[in-house]
Formats: sequence, structure tokens, C-alpha cells
Amino acid sequence: MKYSELKQIFRDLKRSSPREDLTAHIIFTEDSFASHYSLLSRTYVFSSDNKAFWPSMGGYSIFADCLDGTDQGIRLDWYMAEEGNPGGWKVQDCYILEQMRDTAAIPKFTKADQGDGTVCYFFGDTCIRVRESKENQTLHLEPLAGDQTACGEWTDLPIDRVHGYCTLLERYLDREG
Repeated sequence: MKYSELKQIFRDLKRSSPREDLTAHIIFTEDSFASHYSLLSRTYVFSSDNKAFWPSMGGYSIFADCLDGTDQGIRLDWYMAEEGNPGGWKVQDCYILEQMRDTAAIPKFTKADQGDGTVCYFFGDTCIRVRESKENQTLHLEPLAGDQTACGEWTDLPIDRVHGYCTLLERYLDREG
């Protein structure tokens, strides 16, 4: 989806349902940076609960965290070309996690422990393989791989999408547990 569409969805949400929040991933183009960065290094997660999306807010900011963990709490609005910064980072793609395929099937997941210490979660037409850990009674899923069926064929999921499914699954499992 285009960033302008995502921004409008978040603004409409905050106008109509201020207590509700959505989460997005935004991926920046490789040529936005002088050095080569992996997909996870160029992907940031942020929520609709940022000042940039609230109507009549006194400030304007979008705080985000890089999926590889290296850049936490960064002000994306200071770096993004789409937010008026000439020569800034350009958006390659963005999407809302809660609108990814098969998210509605997460509550009906099945879980299979693998012999190598990893776990596979199956929901809908999606399978993700993760490494589980717990910290302070909170489950953490480290994304390893994933795939989905499309037109009867299994296709690999990009790691940023696997990360997104992990985020949604963690929320569900922590709420249920």
C-alpha cells in the first residue's frame, strides 16, 4: 500500500475510534541509504497511536522501531521523504499488520514442536517457524521463516511478514495466557 493510504487509514481510525490502534510496517528503499541494509534493517514498526495521526494534536511525530532491533524509538517523520524531508528515506512498501492475510485465523492456530528446538504455528493458509522464549511472563517469538499457500502452491513469506505474524501471535497468546 502507499504511505499516503496508510496515513489516511490511521487518521480516519483516530478520528472515529480513538481508543483503537493498528500497527504498521514500513519498508524503505535500498537506495535511501548510503550503505547496504537488510530487509529487517530497512523495516520499521509503528502504531496509529502517534501524534501525526491524531486530529487536532498539538505536535507531529511518528516514533518507530527497526525490526532488527538496532534503531529503537526513532522519529521517522524527521527522516522520511514522504513527510517533507528532501533527500529523505523513500517508502518501498507499507502495510497494516492487522490486515495481513490469515490474521483472523490466528485464534484457531495449531502448534507443532520441531525436533530442532523451534516451533511451527499454523493458522489459515499460513505457517510460521519461530524460536520461543519467555521474559517476565511475556512470550517472545523470534521469526525464522514462514510460508503461505497461494493458488495451491506454497510460497515463502518475506521475513518482515513473518515478523508481523509473530507480533500478532504474541499479542494473542499473551492476552490468552
